[in-house]
Amino acid sequence: MPGPQALQEKSSNHPLPWIAGTLTGIITGLFLGFFLKAVQAYTGEKVYTLLLNVDFVPWLPSILPEWFEFTLHLLVSVIIGLFYFWWIQRSGFPLAKGVLLGAFSSLLYIPLSLLSARVPGLMDFKAISFWIAGHLLFGILLGVCGRIWKRQKGDSHLARK
Repeated sequence: MPGPQALQEKSSNHPLPWIAGTLTGIITGLFLGFFLKAVQAYTGEKVYTLLLNVDFVPWLPSILPEWFEFTLHLLVSVIIGLFYFWWIQRSGFPLAKGVLLGAFSSLLYIPLSLLSARVPGLMDFKAISFWIAGHLLFGILLGVCGRIWKRQKGDSHLARK
């Protein structure tokens, strides 16, 4: 029977840090959701509505409670968090990769804005600006979580990159 040290070493070498990825996805998803909800409340730009919009999913009812739509958003954030941790576990540059994921996820504005009449349009530059800002902050927060995780794992030389 392996001792606690052997179990610790085995768990730290797991191919995917499930807990870190899941928690990071929840934290960053909550941040992005609350950020865009606050933007929508103060500016009237429907960026939070866009974030939660699932009108285009044919097997879902057309009207869903906000908590359910937000849960779907968090599920997507957890998937991104898991992918992110899988990615940075194999190399350095957690902050750069987090910002890159935030930037790429901001591109979802294009298809999402085209799929529903109740969200900002493709040429709504004010909404696009808030959307991109929120997703870049989401990416920075991903990167910060990744750096903290790498530092705690003892990969401090990778966390700085």
